[in-house]
Amino acid sequence: MATVRALVNERSVVIFSKNSCCMCYTIKTLITSFGANPTVYELDEHPKGQQIEMELKGLGCQVSQLCS
Repeated sequence: MATVRALVNERSVVIFSKNSCCMCYTIKTLITSFGANPTVYELDEHPKGQQIEMELKGLGCQVSQLCS
């Protein structure tokens, strides 16, 4: 969980996403439409993507069925 906590502590708005997920795309579009400039970590491209996803699940985050 240290990796996720470190990434989140670095920025004000963080989105963990996957390129293939339409729900992730919608959330990124929504957040930016409010004028926010989120830091986006694409888990399917990030070198530690699988580790980050496991940590997020350990923190109680649920993966969208569309991302699986």
